[in-house]
Amino acid sequence: MAIRTTFLLGILIAISLLTLVLPIHAAQPQITLSTTKVTAGQAIVTVYGSGFAPNSNVTINLLINGTVISQPAWVVSTNPQGGFSASINIPSYLTAGQYTIRAVDTHGDTASATLSVSSSTLQPSYSLFYNVIYFLIFFALIFFQPQIQTMMYRSQVERAIRTLTLIEEDSKNAVRQAALQGGASQQSVDIAIQQALETFTIEPVDRDPNGVLGRLDHILNVRNIKSKGMAKKIAPNFNGAQLENFEVSLEAAWATHYLSKVIRHYYLTAKKTNNFYLYLQLSMVVPMVLEVARIYKRATKQFLMGVPVGDGIGPLVAVNLLKGAKMEEIGDETEYGEVQLEGRRILVVKAKGPGATVGMPGKAIAKLVEMNGGRVARIITVDAALKLEGEKTGSVAEGVGAAIGDPGPEKYAIEDVATRFRIPLDAVIIKQSEEEAITAMKKSIADSVPVVIESLTKIIQERTNPGDIVVVAGIGNTAGIP
Repeated sequence: MAIRTTFLLGILIAISLLTLVLPIHAAQPQITLSTTKVTAGQAIVTVYGSGFAPNSNVTINLLINGTVISQPAWVVSTNPQGGFSASINIPSYLTAGQYTIRAVDTHGDTASATLSVSSSTLQPSYSLFYNVIYFLIFFALIFFQPQIQTMMYRSQVERAIRTLTLIEEDSKNAVRQAALQGGASQQSVDIAIQQALETFTIEPVDRDPNGVLGRLDHILNVRNIKSKGMAKKIAPNFNGAQLENFEVSLEAAWATHYLSKVIRHYYLTAKKTNNFYLYLQLSMVVPMVLEVARIYKRATKQFLMGVPVGDGIGPLVAVNLLKGAKMEEIGDETEYGEVQLEGRRILVVKAKGPGATVGMPGKAIAKLVEMNGGRVARIITVDAALKLEGEKTGSVAEGVGAAIGDPGPEKYAIEDVATRFRIPLDAVIIKQSEEEAITAMKKSIADSVPVVIESLTKIIQERTNPGDIVVVAGIGNTAGIP
């Protein structure tokens, strides 16, 4: 009896120890849902779980027909009793149907519940709305694309015209203020300036080329006389350099007025005919026209100030080459001086400064050659030249021919006398942009003077002999250069 009692006691103790060592789930894992019917994208479902491994992670997935939807997946932690709760958003992209929500802990305990999902009632209406908008825009672009582009180009041109008008008015105001300082009448100054801005020059007929340059030269001379007369009439108290500077600034203001007038003409023509292609062409050219107009506006003010401009590099080289030698007048607004270089007679020609003028260097060169009986070994012209984009401002280059930018008569005079007397023509140019040519001279341009003189010296030493006569012409505007 004692043995049986001892045996039963041992069995009870062993069972108690196994109960302490081995974890035993009180119940099977299970999950319940706060709701079993939802609409896609419009509901949050709370999942309640129990019977899972205590203090473990539980992964919740959505499944359809036994296939896990990879996204979304939710991970929650159980409490010491193996329970949890988790709120999950039902994605809007789910289609209508029966889904399974499954929960699995790290020990592999699994529970699931069924969720019925219906499609969003707003999704079709949203989709239809966006489709209708898309097709409306698509058909509008097809049928109204020319009209839309016309409006865009017209708006761009109208903005450019407003800017051109401001530039034109700014230039006219600068000239007006200068005219008043030069004794212009308050009552008539605006009318006088407007008359000057409306002047024009008609080129000679070129169907018969015989003598066309002579006729052009005559017309240009008449124009110059008229221009000087108008400048004097507007600002009667100006004389000499002041009058010349005022005359050139008036011409720069004329350029801004002309550009504004031409663009406005084509704009109004396009507007009258509602011509898409005219608007298109105008929209392509107005950025360049605006840039040119801004350049001339700056030139208007700087010529009034009488400062040297980039185009004056030729006369500046001539002044440095002369080194204070005596000057003599040889033509209208043109002078020359003589220096010796390595035993050669150097006749240096330039416009007469410091007023803004270019003189008549071609005729002066021809006259000097004839005065010396054609015994001139070389004619060298020095002038500013437009650079290409990417070229360095103030860079110097040598070439052959007459470096002079005029309508034709002055260049023809040089070429004609050189051809008649078989005189070689050399040219030295200083590169710069159009803006740099008619605005205040940059340091990089002025610094090219020693380089140009060195180039001239080399040409004279290598291509002429002691005792020869060489004509060097500094071509360009003498504003601010004596």
